[in-house]
Amino acid sequence: MPKRILFVYNQVSEGERTGAFSECALKRDVEAIKEGLERSNNHVLPLDIYTPEQIEDFVTNNQPIDLAFVIAEGFKTLPHTLYNGHGAALVRKLLRKHNIPCTHSSFESMEICRNKDITYARLRENGILVPEYIVFETIFLKNVEKLLAEVEEIGFPVIIKPSGGGNSIGISPKSVVYNFIQLKEQIIAIQKELGHGTLIIEKYLPGQEYTIGILGNKEKYILPIIGFPKNLGVRDTNIKKMEYKLREQFEIINETDLRFNILLEIGVKTFDAVYANDLIRIDLKEDQLGNIYVIDVNGTPSLSPKGSLNFMASCAGLTHNQLVQLTLYESMLRYGLAPDVFFEEMIASLKIKLTRFKTIEVA
Repeated sequence: MPKRILFVYNQVSEGERTGAFSECALKRDVEAIKEGLERSNNHVLPLDIYTPEQIEDFVTNNQPIDLAFVIAEGFKTLPHTLYNGHGAALVRKLLRKHNIPCTHSSFESMEICRNKDITYARLRENGILVPEYIVFETIFLKNVEKLLAEVEEIGFPVIIKPSGGGNSIGISPKSVVYNFIQLKEQIIAIQKELGHGTLIIEKYLPGQEYTIGILGNKEKYILPIIGFPKNLGVRDTNIKKMEYKLREQFEIINETDLRFNILLEIGVKTFDAVYANDLIRIDLKEDQLGNIYVIDVNGTPSLSPKGSLNFMASCAGLTHNQLVQLTLYESMLRYGLAPDVFFEEMIASLKIKLTRFKTIEVA
């Protein structure tokens, strides 16, 4: 029997998709994801969320709801929730209150993934390399001089990032700083853009950047790994929006590459360390010696047809609709929600395509 799927998102126009709203979805992307969900033979209930009260009202008036497919990062009338590291978790917490399970990672996992200071601490606990870093609260801006000794211990250059959120919010080419004056200027610039918050000041890694997409849960599929062009520079929001035009320059890391098993192992360990589910994207970067560090973990990676995750899926022979459907199926399987015969047969054929990308299965 088809399921009733609540599709929760934050939609903005192209012109609105800046600053705090950088990680919201465009209408064309929302429609593409909705199409994939509908083609799974389930009933889709779309909800563009503005406020927590809106979720409460919608859920109350549209029961029963079997599962929520959640890509929302927070609430549009509360812009800080879209980047402060807590919005995605809060959406899940509200749905949990109504006993509605969610796709992608859990409330607890999103609190880890959406706060880089927590992410890095968790990864270090599990023996996964992360850059040397300092946590700094912009509310203590008047005491920024006290940072100098700590930063000098790490060594310039460093890169400054907001701890919360994703999609490179608050990051630009100016985020890489080479001296204390630039450091202070960039901290002030982020504060002006996003208000007070937690920053990560970390050792800048000059090597190649990679991204890994992992689909599944106990049974995991590693999508073809991307190596970005070495001259791409800082992958800020503007570069990410245009990366689809550079795909002929992307390097696909496969089993014949010496880096493949290293990246695969880091990816799987990271997935497990942050308690991820269903679908995740992990960004990594090399230092000058070729050592590979995790620099970001995204528990709700972009499902835009123009995004890097969909490009990885296409390299595995999947369409955008199929990537969406597999994500939905993995979540349904995890919660014991039996798909109808049509959806089950569709997924069975897709998993045959993915056999060579299957990497691990545990009891």
